[in-house]
Amino acid sequence: MIVQVSTEKEKALFDSIWMKVWDEKGFEHEHADGDCFLFYADGKAAGTVQFVPYRNEDGGDWQRVLNPDAADRLRRYPGQVFMIDKFAIVKAYRSSSLLDMLMFSLFEYAEKGNQLYAIALLDPLLYRLIRFQYHFKVEKIGARAMYKGAEVIPILMDSRYFLSRKAEFGWYRETAAALSRY
Repeated sequence: MIVQVSTEKEKALFDSIWMKVWDEKGFEHEHADGDCFLFYADGKAAGTVQFVPYRNEDGGDWQRVLNPDAADRLRRYPGQVFMIDKFAIVKAYRSSSLLDMLMFSLFEYAEKGNQLYAIALLDPLLYRLIRFQYHFKVEKIGARAMYKGAEVIPILMDSRYFLSRKAEFGWYRETAAALSRY
C-alpha cells in the first residue's frame, strides 16, 4: 500500500524510516519541501520516497553534479521536472516488492502531475538494479560524484517515454493490480 503523508504522526514515521536508512548508508540528512509517501508491506511502514519540484535557481549542490547539457535541458522544462528524494527501504524489506511500488509511485506521480522528467542521485548499485530489472531508459546526466557523504550517479528518467509504454511492463501491471486491492 502507498500512503501520502498527511499527518504529523505519518511525518514522524516517514522521517524515522528515511533517517535510519540514510544513517546506515552514511548519507547526510537534508530536508526539502515536497510530497512524501510511505510504503507498507505486511501491514508495516517499510519504505519512503519524497518527490520535490526541481527548481533551477535552487539546484545548489545538484548543479555541481549535473553535466552542463543536462542542466540546460532541465531549464527548458520549468515546473515539469521533479526530484526523487528520501528513497529508503527498511533493511528487512529490501528484497521485497517495495522497489516495484516505488517505481510505480514515481510514474503515477509523474502522470498525475504532468511531469516530463524525474531526476535522482542514485547509489551506483541501485542505478544498475533499476536499469537491468526494469528495462526502461535511465539516462546518466553526470559522472559519479561524492554527494553529502556517498557516491552517487545523477540520472534522468523520461516519464513520457515510460507512460506511453506502461502496459508493456509486467511489473507495472502486477503492482497496479496488487495496489488496487487496497
